[in-house]
This record gives sequence, C-alpha cells and structure tokens, in this order.
Amino acid sequence: MPLSQEQSRIWQAMAIGPQWILRSSEDPLLAAEPVKRQASPAAHPAAPACSASVRAAAPARMLPGIAAVNEPGMRSLKPAFKPTAPVSKPAPAAPKVIAIRDEALAEKVKTASWDELKTLIASCRACTMSAHRTQTVPSDGAPGCPLVLVGEAPGRDEDLEGIPFVGKSGQLLTNILTAVDIKRGRDAAVVNVLKCRPPNNRDPLPEEAAACRPFLERQLELLAPKVMLLLGRAAVTALLPSDVSGESISRLRGRVFEVTVAGRPVKTMVSYHPSYLLRNPVGKELSWHDLLAVKKLVAAA
Repeated sequence: MPLSQEQSRIWQAMAIGPQWILRSSEDPLLAAEPVKRQASPAAHPAAPACSASVRAAAPARMLPGIAAVNEPGMRSLKPAFKPTAPVSKPAPAAPKVIAIRDEALAEKVKTASWDELKTLIASCRACTMSAHRTQTVPSDGAPGCPLVLVGEAPGRDEDLEGIPFVGKSGQLLTNILTAVDIKRGRDAAVVNVLKCRPPNNRDPLPEEAAACRPFLERQLELLAPKVMLLLGRAAVTALLPSDVSGESISRLRGRVFEVTVAGRPVKTMVSYHPSYLLRNPVGKELSWHDLLAVKKLVAAA
C-alpha cells in the first residue's frame, strides 16, 4: 500500500529509510530522487556461488635443499643450511723406515774375504726384511767362475735352504744352463741383488737394494767375472746405467753392455728372469739363445 505524503515525511524525519519499502510512482519522494536502475542479468552474469567447504591449499612443491619461509603478506624461499662441525685432519703418519745403510758394516765389507763376506751378510740388520727371514742367501759358486748370473731376490725355497735359485724358477734356470753346457758352481756363479727374501715375494724396494749394495759390489769384485748376465728388472736397475735401465727387458736382451766392476769393464748381457719364463713359456727359447750368446762372450774373453 502506498504511503501518503505526510507518512513519508515522518519516516524520513525519523531516519527510517524507506529503501526496504517498495515505493510506488505516486510517492512524492520518488520525484525528488533519481531512479536507480538495476542491471539486467544478461548484461552482468552472476558469479558462480562459492562452495561452502573450502579445500585446504596444497603444499607448495619445494626443490631439494630449499625451505619455505612464511612472512606476513609474502612467501620467500631460502636455502636450507645446516652448519657442520669442521672436520679435523688426522696428523700425518711418520714415514716408515724401510732400510738404513749401515756405514760401519759397509766399511768392513770393502775388505772382507769371500767367507768373511758371508758372515757379514748373515749379521746384517739394515732393513726390515732381517726380522722375517729364515736365513740370508748370499751366493752359489765361488771366485774363479768366468760367468756370473745376477738375479733379483730369494724366494720361499731359497729362504729355507740358503742357496739362490733352488725353487721352480731355479730348476728351470739350471735346466737351461745344462742345455748349453754351463754348469752352476763350476762355470757360473749365481748371486742376487737382495740377500733376504722380501715379504710375499714382492719386488725389491729401492731402499732395500741400496742397503744390500755393498754386499753385491764386494761379491762381484771377489768373483771377478769375465761376463755377467742380468736376469730380470731388479738386476738391470742395480747394474746398468739409468739411461738404459728403464727400457723393457725385450729391448735390452741381445745387446752387449759394459759394466765397471772394481775399475775394469765387464761385458754384460740381459735376459728374462726364470720366474717370468714360468709364466710365459714362449720366452724359454729366447733365453736359450741369450745363454748361447753369453757362452760365446765367455769363450772370447
């Protein structure tokens, strides 16, 4: 029902808004107010209604090593860092003493006889091998042999018997010598660079070879050979000049070198060590030819 003009003025004075009352065109207040038109539903489509249940936001996927930091009004990322305690480096280990040259013993060796030399070798404690040996292995043969074979070091069998080249490799060497009519002890003496067995039959170390060097030098001086045959790498390294000792055995064999022994030159050749021949039987024929060449050198000396 439309309001009268008097009712409308009373409601307006009491600040009771007539906005919730549907006014008719006859209301005198409508003439003083502009007409507000509602937009048609077609012009502005209604927004979809929100669901009553709101899903929790899925957690953001973070890269490895990155942690999220929530601050008011913003989200930032910073690397996740955990300080670690400094790692203390272990103190460097003291250098292991392998061999110490016994100068007093070396002086005695210089003037020792053949038998005295064997006694001095047996008394040597210059390197750690002395603590593990059964006995020293000085030589096989005596002064007067025109040929000297220089090997590497004693093995298990040599350590037990005290004679060089008596194991499998030694038996092979003896057979090859016999095949070219060279008899051990009469025509050829046998010595090694080392006089003690290295642990587990490993290769001799330079420090060990240096400690045994006075013995080898005195042995060669007393034996005074006409010809020498170096068997394997250790003998080559000990007696050949450094400018050639680094070459392979296959390149050194077949050549004649001169090695100074007690101030005089001695013709010297190189061949494979018998232990190498056990692993590589194809080299046996080459070693046989090497011994034939050595025999000719001895005959011509």
